[in-house]
Amino acid sequence: MKNIIVTTSVKTNSELNEKAQRLADDLRLKYKMRNKKTIKQLLSSSDGVLVVYKNKLSYFEDDSEFFFHLDTTALKIKNSDNEPLVEIIKEKEQSILDCTMGLAGDSILLSYYGHKVTSLEKNNIIHLITTNGLKNYISSNEEINKAMCKIKTYNVDCLDYLKNCPDDSYDIIYFDPMFSHNITESRNLEGILPLADTIFPYEEFIKEAKRVARKKIIVKAHFKDSVFEKYNFTQIIRKNTKFHYGYLNLK
Repeated sequence: MKNIIVTTSVKTNSELNEKAQRLADDLRLKYKMRNKKTIKQLLSSSDGVLVVYKNKLSYFEDDSEFFFHLDTTALKIKNSDNEPLVEIIKEKEQSILDCTMGLAGDSILLSYYGHKVTSLEKNNIIHLITTNGLKNYISSNEEINKAMCKIKTYNVDCLDYLKNCPDDSYDIIYFDPMFSHNITESRNLEGILPLADTIFPYEEFIKEAKRVARKKIIVKAHFKDSVFEKYNFTQIIRKNTKFHYGYLNLK
């Protein structure tokens, strides 16, 4: 188990210190006063550092930082006429289960277009940072802010969650096992790598997803990934992109 500590920004106050202490207690991690130490100094005696700032949370490990940001989501929304994920779904107001939340980029996109989105994240720190961002990040686009606030998130293993769902619980199940190929090919996600679970239970997951989804299962994966052919996904070929979408029609 990793030795992760919780601290505050260098410029802190009693309120921020108390917030960091409560967060450490909730996560069952050790709280440590910042005392003007650098992140590098804090990492010399720990595996990772979760930093509580006034308006955001960040996680540091090795030479990487993970924090919530909209990444390319706003651009995708702006150019959504050509966004394959939107085109695959087609129907409006679908109930969608995003089984691999991460930074929630796809969940935000789907919520923006009126779908009812539930998003799952196994790692408690990724879940914490992203959920906090969805609630508190302020975009210049008010519709994006509304979309973020509507997403329901759960800190749970997606396979465990599916196993506890009744048949036909969601219209669509979406998953994005980005780690089948080198994640550094997607530069915006580098900070998430130290926290990510790189093993995905394809066989069991797809079996359960077929039971729980009413209409479609959608996957996003590296274009070289065997998931498309192995599980009979219809692959959407996109030139000049390394990550493709695929779908299974169930009914």
